[in-house]
Amino acid sequence: MDSDRRSGYFQNQDNAYAASTRSAPKPHAHNSSMASNFQNRTSRDFQNTIRDPYQDAGKTPGGTPASKDDDENGWNVYADFNNAGPRYSSLKKNDGYQTIPSPSIRPPPSVVRETDEQQPHVELVTVPALGAEWKAEELRAMTKKGRKEDRTYERQEKWKEWMRDQRGICGKWGTRRAIVWGLFITICIVGIILAFTLPRVPSFTWNKDAPLTAVNDPDNPPKFATVPAATFAFNASLDVHIDTGSNFLPLKFNYARVQIADLDTGRLIAEGGLEGYILPAKAYTQVYIPVMFNYTAANNTDQTWANMYNACKNSNQYPDRVRPGVNLSVAVQMGIAGLVTHPATSTVLTSAPCPFELDASHS
Repeated sequence: MDSDRRSGYFQNQDNAYAASTRSAPKPHAHNSSMASNFQNRTSRDFQNTIRDPYQDAGKTPGGTPASKDDDENGWNVYADFNNAGPRYSSLKKNDGYQTIPSPSIRPPPSVVRETDEQQPHVELVTVPALGAEWKAEELRAMTKKGRKEDRTYERQEKWKEWMRDQRGICGKWGTRRAIVWGLFITICIVGIILAFTLPRVPSFTWNKDAPLTAVNDPDNPPKFATVPAATFAFNASLDVHIDTGSNFLPLKFNYARVQIADLDTGRLIAEGGLEGYILPAKAYTQVYIPVMFNYTAANNTDQTWANMYNACKNSNQYPDRVRPGVNLSVAVQMGIAGLVTHPATSTVLTSAPCPFELDASHS
């Protein structure tokens, strides 16, 4: 920009000098005329000459008024860059230069027309983008094996974070600490509930003096026979006391099966039991378990048959009117509602009296 100002200043100086020398009559008087002309010029003329490049921005270098297009484009700070400003040299032509429009000044219409005519029409073509350059690790991650390894790695990382109590099973819920406390509280609650609701196996107390009680059944009276085989059959009840003091809820027997055997010979002589029997809680209840005695032997010399027959004979057949008792082995197997196991209990009844007495005719 400073070079343009200096060039304009010196060009105006040359124009002023040329105008002052046109009136010289003789070429040989050049030195004298320049000296006289220089002496005749006042300080005002020098000041006007110095101000010409800045004050006459609307004039051409020759001093003539500029056109309308030149007035619009006048002094432009972009002139050194887009070649749109005034030119002081004819060495450079406008051919090959493209106008760069400034933000505030539009290029002349002639420059725009010349630029459009010189440059061919440009057609925009959509060019497909270059393919991605996949790395070996990315190619491996796209395979089935790679995806499986990634899922395995993610599961391992989640497990490590859960073990470090950094994440939960469902977001923030289900952390390791929460699960431990939850299990502890649940176990305590379940333990308290089971302590009150879980049934306990009751205890049995047997009547040692008279464990068997006769059942009056006219349709099935007691039977003892020796012909054609030695047999006996009768119904009785086993007297027992059941203690449910350790239970907080009523105790239900799904079944209670009783088996009675001769203690001396080990032969099974009676069976019976209960089904669906409910006992109250915190009670000492007397229960009669029905049993049925039934035994068959080859003859009356069988020890098992003889033991039971001697215990049930008429007391008049004994000198002291005292009948001998029978030694029994009792086993009870229970099925209690609420218990997975099947508890059992047993006892031995010695010298148990027969629950009934035969007629004197049975000798």
